[in-house]
Amino acid sequence: MSHRLSVHRRKFLHVLAVAPLLGALPVALAQSAKQAEGVLSNIDKATFIAEGTGKPALYIFFDPNCPFCHALYKKLRAFVGKTDVQFRWIPLGMLTPSSLPKAAAILQASDPLQAFYKNEDDYDFAANGQPGGGIEPAQTLTPKVRAELDANLALYNSQKLFGVPVVVWRKADGRADMLIGVPSDAQLQIMLKEVR
Repeated sequence: MSHRLSVHRRKFLHVLAVAPLLGALPVALAQSAKQAEGVLSNIDKATFIAEGTGKPALYIFFDPNCPFCHALYKKLRAFVGKTDVQFRWIPLGMLTPSSLPKAAAILQASDPLQAFYKNEDDYDFAANGQPGGGIEPAQTLTPKVRAELDANLALYNSQKLFGVPVVVWRKADGRADMLIGVPSDAQLQIMLKEVR
């Protein structure tokens, strides 16, 4: 009998331990939606590199030296130009000392999209032997690009985002949504169907 009671007690304690987490889930989802709406309502302040020509857009905050951002870049190759979704990459320079100069090199290039491709396609093969993005860091930052990168970071920080990549999009029903990290294949399919 006492054994049986201890099993029930353990189950009860498990329920007590998990209950607060279940209660926090709607709060976390609401906070995420609020952050996503905050980003999208101020997205005109961001400078991005656009891939594809579709009207619906996924906005992706990335750092040139982020391995997870690079993994997302590779995952999206199967969809660029094959869907009506445009991928808008918003550079940040925050992870390593060379992140900001690499982000600047991308934006200061005569063709930022090709510079972005250079960074990602040569990831971990930089001429200087450093890990991370493959583009050479800019030696100087123009005031214009410095202001653009500062504005990108200010937008990111204004919503208390953390980590990269951060993917933000507007759903067909008008609500904003976001995902931090590399989406699974299933999550990616959902995003591509939801975005408007």
